[in-house]
Amino acid sequence: MAKKKLSSYEKKLQYNNAYNREVYRSFSVRLDKKKEKRLISWLEKQPSLKHYLVELVEADMAKAKKKAKK
Repeated sequence: MAKKKLSSYEKKLQYNNAYNREVYRSFSVRLDKKKEKRLISWLEKQPSLKHYLVELVEADMAKAKKKAKK
């Protein structure tokens, strides 16, 4: 069977997908709309969710490092 010729859009999409797989790591979290309303509301109010989460994790890592030194 002959290969389908890719459009420039499809080529760009393939390139972007390959690049993203190589360079980035993504994480996903599901929150229950009923049980975790307050959490969802809080997260939605953050100007940058990524920035907020990175700061929380880095602070937690620093705290754990201090604890390990004692």
